[in-house]
Amino acid sequence: MGGGGTDIPMFYEQHGANFVSAAINKHVYVSINNVNEKKYILRYSKYENVISINDIQHPIIREVLNHFNVENGIEITSFADIKSGTGLGSSGAFTVALIKAITLHQNKDTLSNSQIAQLASHIEINILNESVGLQDTYASALGSIRYFTINKKGKIRNKDLISENKSIKKLFSEYYLINTNQSRNAAEEIEKTIFDKDKREEMTKNLLQSKTRGIYTNSLLRNRSKMIQFGEHLTSQWKIKLERSPSSFHKGIDDIINKLIIKGCTGAKLIGAGGGGFILVHCPDESKAKIKKYLNELEMEIQPFDIDETGIISFEL
Repeated sequence: MGGGGTDIPMFYEQHGANFVSAAINKHVYVSINNVNEKKYILRYSKYENVISINDIQHPIIREVLNHFNVENGIEITSFADIKSGTGLGSSGAFTVALIKAITLHQNKDTLSNSQIAQLASHIEINILNESVGLQDTYASALGSIRYFTINKKGKIRNKDLISENKSIKKLFSEYYLINTNQSRNAAEEIEKTIFDKDKREEMTKNLLQSKTRGIYTNSLLRNRSKMIQFGEHLTSQWKIKLERSPSSFHKGIDDIINKLIIKGCTGAKLIGAGGGGFILVHCPDESKAKIKKYLNELEMEIQPFDIDETGIISFEL
């Protein structure tokens, strides 16, 4: 919601990071069951049935099981409310959920949600060398709307903005997600933009602007009298993101956002690394019918959501 891209190690190790992220009530579920076979049976978008951890194709599952030295004889099943590749942090959510499930399965449920987020980020960034940041794992693990800061040494701090200003939840009752019907790989999208060596100086200037917006997002959401300006603030952040990747797809999204504003929305931005996924939009109730009609013409849908204040939870079936 502010400061996107500053959570990448390449940036915050030089300049520090300031960003605001929200967890929403769209979830990833991971279940683990013992089986009477010396195998790892994995059910996600694909099906795997292997004897050795090293034969597991899913990189996150393989490395999490390696980290915890999980013996075969288990079945892991995963499903989600929204498919992957939509910019909503599903990879980070899956990783923290899997770590939580493994610790429960091994009767070693001693990691805090922050520690789970830290381990998940380590596996994605340092073990798998994925070009991703920290915000997805931490937002998923901790829940709520939070302001994060990361210093140059990687020290992470956060503040729960809802606990400081309960009016925020009411504000977001008029915010919606719009599916662009395009999916993509976040790491690949970041590789083409932020990690482009030929555009390093240009990207740094852009992310410094984003960092400033992250700081401003924090102050905006903590001030009840100024919160109404958040929609316009979203659009200004979108323009910063558009500068990083002025592709034909993003120019098309920009056209949609401009028309949404003309038709009564106060602001919008594409969520995530770009290249597809969901648009976050503020649509006042009096403009909702007009916006729905416009989106129907584009074969897009407006989807409500709530803020999830809990973070990771566990339950037995």
